[in-house]
Amino acid sequence: MKSELHHIALNVTDIQNAVKFYSKYFGFEEIPKPGPTTGAWLQASDGRQIHLREGEVPKDRGQHIALLVEDIYKACETLIEDGITVTSPSPIGSSLQCFLHDPAGNRLEIHQAN
Repeated sequence: MKSELHHIALNVTDIQNAVKFYSKYFGFEEIPKPGPTTGAWLQASDGRQIHLREGEVPKDRGQHIALLVEDIYKACETLIEDGITVTSPSPIGSSLQCFLHDPAGNRLEIHQAN
């Protein structure tokens, strides 16, 4: 069976803070949720979504989501200017990656394909 990623659900400690973070730094747009669900739904330019739920964030054991960017250096610069700790971009195969945590503590990878 062929499949594609539709969405990922993340636990966060503050929904509005997470919405601002993913919107400001990664261009996600908040979209309406169907029915009486709580939290917030965000959509990337390619239609894939992050569903934010208020809840306990699991311990960081390496699990993460990766967000594809066109210019990893510009993305890192913007985050660092705002006081967010980001690892230096490093090669992975023919691509580049770096890591940070969202305001709730979820690990994120920023990925630039080459």
